[in-house]
Amino acid sequence: MARPDPHSVFDDAQPRLRHLDWRARLDFAARVIEAEARLTFAGGDSASSDIDLDARDLTIERVTDDDGAALDFELAAPRPFLGQRLRVRGARGEVRIRYRTSPAAVALKWLNQSVYTQCQPIYARTIVPLPDSPASRISFRAEVTAPTGVTTLMAAREIGRTAAGGDTTAVFELVKPIPPYLLALAAGDYSARELSPRSRVWATPEYADAAARRLRGVSRLLVEAERIFGAYPWERFDLLVAPVSFPYGGMENPSLAFLSPTLLDDEEGLTSVVAHELAHAWSGNLVSAASAEHFWLNEAFTVWAERKILAAVAGEAVARAHAERGRRDLERALPAFAQLPERTRLQLSLDGVDPDEALSIVPYEKGYLMLQALEQSLGRDPFAAFVRAYVERFADRSITTADFAAFAGERAPEFAFDNWLNQSGLPAEVPPAPAAVYSPEEPTVPLERAALEPLVAVGRIKLLRPIYAALAARSDGRELAAQLYRRYRDGYHPIARQQLERLLRDHGVATQEVNPLGLGRRT
Repeated sequence: MARPDPHSVFDDAQPRLRHLDWRARLDFAARVIEAEARLTFAGGDSASSDIDLDARDLTIERVTDDDGAALDFELAAPRPFLGQRLRVRGARGEVRIRYRTSPAAVALKWLNQSVYTQCQPIYARTIVPLPDSPASRISFRAEVTAPTGVTTLMAAREIGRTAAGGDTTAVFELVKPIPPYLLALAAGDYSARELSPRSRVWATPEYADAAARRLRGVSRLLVEAERIFGAYPWERFDLLVAPVSFPYGGMENPSLAFLSPTLLDDEEGLTSVVAHELAHAWSGNLVSAASAEHFWLNEAFTVWAERKILAAVAGEAVARAHAERGRRDLERALPAFAQLPERTRLQLSLDGVDPDEALSIVPYEKGYLMLQALEQSLGRDPFAAFVRAYVERFADRSITTADFAAFAGERAPEFAFDNWLNQSGLPAEVPPAPAAVYSPEEPTVPLERAALEPLVAVGRIKLLRPIYAALAARSDGRELAAQLYRRYRDGYHPIARQQLERLLRDHGVATQEVNPLGLGRRT
């Protein structure tokens, strides 16, 4: 057996999954998805084989071949944060799995007549049984049924929509293969506003017009991104303003990036996040890290490109300020790894470690500093050619740090890649940051409940974490932290709830367990 990803049972000695045909019905009353996954593996009708799939909190009802004949399967015992191995025996070509999700599925946030997904890093397995590793890229077709009046969207091209019996079925297709964490669904009261021939924004009525105004410059960002990387590879760059519970600033789902509505009142933040998610179209989506151990590959090129785009549309001073802020945040973060210095390397070893727990600012900002140093070493124009060649060489592939090092080492043989990739902290040759970078900026959090409630009602982790951390660090703030969390947790996405519960527990603040598995720390 050969399992290249410590967070998946994906075995590249077994037949590879090539295509997912997903038939799903959204049950808002039960808060589950009833579905059938038709998995097509390489090899067609060759000899039968056992297939290992990742699953978590799924109820498997039946497993058959493409003729409807039952196949034996085994669902192993759950493992913390990884879920269960679903082994299908005697598979040949196509496997059909009828199942339903759990109301507590980590990837899903259910509202009244609304639901959306967040599958990164390893939560696709909570909505579809499949090899949930970025090393296993798939194309897909999906038929999603929801009550008529609910608009269903996916990060894919819509190819049909039919209504019958009070339900509407939307059909989507994505031909280019993607890592499973980029599977993305949203359903709710959404309407579209056109931004350009290649972009539109989807939002609920209260956000639609404001989102269209704030995002009117998206076409300029797309042009600048194409100057860096080449032609946009995903047909459209549409955006979705997600519900306020969305746990991140943005998510780079291909063809339909998700954004937090908190960005609509932050023009510079909105431009930065949109530029970041757009850059991921090439760095992460087209060329993907093969596992969380190589996650820096997704983020380093993306942060570098984000700041190039910002410099073009907002000015060099704005881009420089973002880079200085990133360096400041990195310098603050590094001392926290005194007991785990290996976590400050770019290439990580994460066997037995939750990828959300291991994630930090390091792959973003240390990775950016490495690319900036490489750009200075090669020169601006040669480095621009290097980035284009990198994307062309590895397009539609999931790669490792070793793949990058071999490619880059041929083009920059004098550059000290090992010092950056495999050593802890920052290389000695990195100049110290300006003194201003080290200025203390501890968050000031008032203890007045009325002042805090509007802040903690928002589900974005970046905004919630410092508030709860500051309260939990104070003996006179812990009870208030517990009270606020218990009041607002039901409005948070499961990923946010898991992360905040760990933070509060680490500070001795009692919380009711929601789901003890898969606690995340994505920035």
